[in-house]
Amino acid sequence: MNANDVRTLHAYNSWANRRVLDACRTLDSAAFTRIVGGSFGSVKDTLAHIAWAEWIWLERWNHRSPKQATLSDAQTLDGIARAFDETEKRRQSFIAGLTDDRLQERIAYENLKGERWEYSLGHMLQHVVNHSTYHRGQIITLLRQLGAAGVSTDFLLYFDEGHQPQQ
Repeated sequence: MNANDVRTLHAYNSWANRRVLDACRTLDSAAFTRIVGGSFGSVKDTLAHIAWAEWIWLERWNHRSPKQATLSDAQTLDGIARAFDETEKRRQSFIAGLTDDRLQERIAYENLKGERWEYSLGHMLQHVVNHSTYHRGQIITLLRQLGAAGVSTDFLLYFDEGHQPQQ
């Protein structure tokens, strides 16, 4: 894994997040918040979790350990979309400055329980994409359970649609 691979993974992650957000726009507010299963119960809560997780990991990469368990503005689809956009802008700036050597840097943080953890920045960057992919898959299942159309977010589809590896 090198810095360009990380940039490609995170560009894919942003694309996939946008596709899922767009698919969720077909739901009315009752369906968006309906408890139907999965890790967080509703489409809204699962989307909000992804947005929060991407935010908190960016904070950790910047050597901060916030104890905030949710994003206060992530109560509606528009609020969640804004949270994704704000984190995305900051993440793009962070990732633009990555070097291959920096990926080896060890970063320690405290989780919400006050436990200390430490990983390489490269592994943390990979983890975020993997985590978001997992929960996006859950959202697609929830959408289908609610009678809405699913959407594909396959990594290779990202390239099939003409996106290029990051340089």
